[in-house]
Amino acid sequence: MSTGRRRPPALPRPVTGVFVRHIKQTSCPCTFAVVWADFEPFPDGGADLAFADDLPEVCLRPVEPLPKEFTLAFAEGAREIWKEAGGGQPAFAARVVLRDALWHEVDSGPESFRVAGRLAAWEALRCVTEDREPRPVGNKARRDQPIPPMPRTLTPPDGSSPA
Repeated sequence: MSTGRRRPPALPRPVTGVFVRHIKQTSCPCTFAVVWADFEPFPDGGADLAFADDLPEVCLRPVEPLPKEFTLAFAEGAREIWKEAGGGQPAFAARVVLRDALWHEVDSGPESFRVAGRLAAWEALRCVTEDREPRPVGNKARRDQPIPPMPRTLTPPDGSSPA
């Protein structure tokens, strides 16, 4: 029995290194979420949209794991845009991978990361439709600057190896 629901096509190509810097300092608490994500094609027959995190054990700032509710909010925001762009169904069959993040104990919250997820998904979709590489997006993002490296790739101040 057919449900009338079409399978979305696989994302035409990977979009890696999407960087979102969503920081608004308008009141207390502020809005703070900085993320790096990849969008990968799902082969035909795979899920419509899947989410995974490949986060380091601890984020550079603060030196703690990203709270699970922030990860879930990021996925929710990305899912909203993916379905909105596809007219209620996912635009493409894809896997979203949250690679790294920066957050703040006071100024970050689920809503900050939901917005970051929405911004990341829009940028990935624009990269596919415009056939280009990702540019920094979000409030306080410098579109004229290269995407900064993920904190997990940087050498910590104490000289130990990255997490």
